Amino acid sequence: MKSLVLVAAVLLSVGCGDTDPPLRDHIVAAIAADALVVDVRTPEEFAEGHFPGAINIPHEQIVDGLRARDIDVTEDVILYCRSGNRSGQAERALRAQGFVAVSNAGSLSGLLAATNTPLSETGR
Repeated sequence: MKSLVLVAAVLLSVGCGDTDPPLRDHIVAAIAADALVVDVRTPEEFAEGHFPGAINIPHEQIVDGLRARDIDVTEDVILYCRSGNRSGQAERALRAQGFVAVSNAGSLSGLLAATNTPLSETGR
């Protein structure tokens, strides 16, 4: 499990530092508590590398993908993509369907760089 200090640094580097403190604190706590991390890029992008432990559900399939996995609307879900755009779209789609604990962590590269975490590769 990552330390809360390291997780806070990740969130600040990927754009979460601009959020209000209660939201930022919630994201830090969710990651520290092993929240579900979802890569919303394409399967091809995911296969080229992803954040360790993340699952792949493309952003346009996010609602059905989480429901197919029986993810409760109150479960903490952290989303990321290449730049934060698709994960933002996925966050809005999930919130529109009643998911209340979903957060956009921004880009994969920001997460990897801030945590000094190596890319997890599936296709190699």
